[in-house]
Order: sequence, then C-alpha cells, then structure tokens
Amino acid sequence: MTEPRTEEASPPEQRSSVWRWWKSLAEEDRAGRAELRRCGTVAEVAFTAPYHRLLQRLGSRLANGDAARVAVAAAVLAHVDDEPAAPSSIARQMGTPRGDGEGPLVSDTRFRHLIRNEAPDELLRELVRTVRQLDRKVSVDVLFRNVMRWDEPTRVRWARDFYEAAPPEPKKKD
Repeated sequence: MTEPRTEEASPPEQRSSVWRWWKSLAEEDRAGRAELRRCGTVAEVAFTAPYHRLLQRLGSRLANGDAARVAVAAAVLAHVDDEPAAPSSIARQMGTPRGDGEGPLVSDTRFRHLIRNEAPDELLRELVRTVRQLDRKVSVDVLFRNVMRWDEPTRVRWARDFYEAAPPEPKKKD
C-alpha cells in the first residue's frame, strides 16, 4: 500500500505560485529576502521588488484592496525558513505545548493580541514575531491564505485551533 502524497512531496511545478515565489526568494534572491525582512510597515514593503514580483505572479486573482494584505504576507513569508512536514494550522502550532510542558509556544496574551489586530502594519509586526517564535517554520500556503482572509471567521478558527492545541491550565494550589 502506498502512502498518501503530502503537499511537501509535490514537485515545485505543482506547488502554488506563492510557494514558488517564496522558494525562489530563499534560494535565488537573498538580497530581496533581506530587504523584505527589514520592512516594518506595508508602505516599506510596497517599495520592494520582491513584493512586486509576487503581485505579478498572483496577477488577476487579486481583488481590489488586497495589495496591503499581499504586502503583509510577503514581509512575513520572508521570515519563514522552512515548512512543517505536513501543512498545519499556524494557530495550532502556536498553541502546541513548549518542551517543558508549562504552556503553549506562544503565550495566551500574545495570541489574543495577534488575533485582535486588523491594521495591516500591526498584523505584520505580530505575525513576524509569531513566525520567529515558531522557529521560522510555518506552512507558506496556509500563512498566505490566512493573511489574505484575515477576517472574523479566520480569527475564530485560529482561536479554536490555538485553544484545542494548548496544554490545560495548571491547577492552582489552594
């Protein structure tokens, strides 16, 4: 019996245009990647060539007003070094217990601050911080889709995934 084929095993030509952009950024455009990593705002991202290459790859699939979200995704993806073996929910990764079992990888307070953000510049900063806390290892396509749909249903799904994965609160001693 053969094992199911994971997205990770897909040849590059079968991967998404965003994934191929991210891979080329990491392998062929280290200067562009470094430039995106230094960006702290959507406006700064808008003045970079790698961002415009991503917009070109996405082409007509963008709706009006999506450029700011693409800028957030581009800047955050520049901080991603690797992907998990199988695509997974970023919020579930955030809620995964730390090695010592004393809480999630990302604190509850930081998680709540992240999901309350709607402003693109704040979202960019919080997601970069989150990617760093996850050892720069998140699913490229999942991150892109979530940023592009950063709305109430997405944030509710993130909350569910985070709290389902998070270790139970330690019982307080009386």
